[in-house]
Amino acid sequence: MNQQKVWNKIALEWNKFRIKPLKEVQEFLKNKKGNILDLGCGTGRNFIKINGLIYGIDFSSEMIKFAKINAEKKDIKVETSISSLENLPFENNFFNSTIFIATLHCIETKEKRKKTLKELFRVLKPNSECLITVWSKKHPKLMKHPKDATVSWKTKTEELQRYYYLYDKKELEELLKKVGFEIISIKEDNKNIITIVKKPKN
Repeated sequence: MNQQKVWNKIALEWNKFRIKPLKEVQEFLKNKKGNILDLGCGTGRNFIKINGLIYGIDFSSEMIKFAKINAEKKDIKVETSISSLENLPFENNFFNSTIFIATLHCIETKEKRKKTLKELFRVLKPNSECLITVWSKKHPKLMKHPKDATVSWKTKTEELQRYYYLYDKKELEELLKKVGFEIISIKEDNKNIITIVKKPKN
């Protein structure tokens, strides 16, 4: 089953499972304003009130359906779109800030992951920042998994396989630099690699 179908099937339960915004997101967006991109927004768990407008993008129509509902519940104005992440429907230098939370590692193939990061770089304004998080290869439940891995999700009727690519810190840092980002900070705990990058001035 392709990953778009997998995430569409997961969306209903995911919406109950992933609710609160991440602390890292709240801290990152605290003083941000303007156009903010939530790339791979899922059900909108990281939508928070800001001095600007959030754009939520996801390739799953079911995730976007719940993202709209959750934005309304939170009374947050959000523009949502269903789109592949490697071909974004925005002009160059459109966003003042971006968040890309636990999504890069879900993208199949090395080429698509790099292309998605290049798109992220393209739509971000110069001298603006992006928060990127991925699962770490050090994750206790994933240490014995290959770097190209699948993790199961059981619904009431079936067991679905979600794709993940498990990064190590150095590999992610080198990839982000190749795309053109400047690394502001990068830290790794026993589950995630949390990175803040900046698009340099022209």
